[in-house]
Amino acid sequence: MSTVTDDLTVPPRRRILHLRHETMESMFAYAYAILMTDLLLVLANLPLALLLFVARDALQAWPTVLLLSLTLAPSLAGAFDVFRRMRGDEPPRPFAAFWHGYRTRGAAAALMGLATGLVVGFVLYDGAVLTGTVWAPLLAPTLAVVAAWALVACTSSLAGLVLYPQASARAIVKAAVYLSVRRWYFSVFALVLLGLSAAAVIVQPVLGALVPGLLLYVVFANADFSFRALQAERTAAG
Repeated sequence: MSTVTDDLTVPPRRRILHLRHETMESMFAYAYAILMTDLLLVLANLPLALLLFVARDALQAWPTVLLLSLTLAPSLAGAFDVFRRMRGDEPPRPFAAFWHGYRTRGAAAALMGLATGLVVGFVLYDGAVLTGTVWAPLLAPTLAVVAAWALVACTSSLAGLVLYPQASARAIVKAAVYLSVRRWYFSVFALVLLGLSAAAVIVQPVLGALVPGLLLYVVFANADFSFRALQAERTAAG
């Protein structure tokens, strides 16, 4: 009874100030984790970052860019591990979380990234071959959809690897492919965010490197929601 009375005697203004202090601490912690994730992504993909910084036209050097992009998938697994901890009760500790995700899920992520790179490389090569031919207007949209679908499915799979460490990579990929088609509107949204991240880095490599972390967090949250909704559907179905 005395505890309740003591709580009631605390001035409301002090409670509000305490709440604001905790809120500000959380906001700074999240901002720090996002910025550190951006920095760690640059360090984990340093050869690619240097190429984008010195290249006058990165799109003209797409084979080299695609080859160096193979380091992206393991680093995304590290970034998604940071985001997973940000959404939980434990403090993010971005350096430790990034390394944990990179170390434990990096091999599977690298294989997914390699498969996606092969699909995108095939699309880009075919697009270059078909340029100027009568088949270009007919096949270009299909090739673009295939490349976009591969990127979205890969990103969702990487998120699933981090969200469900006990599940097999095969099961996660199957679920991600299914969700990328079933919830196509989420896929389009994720693709737009990925495109904005890539465009920011390509157009302005220095300042643009501060953009991907926040957008990738939204992509991760989007994938998390999709996987949870799929789990709920399967549970309801028995």
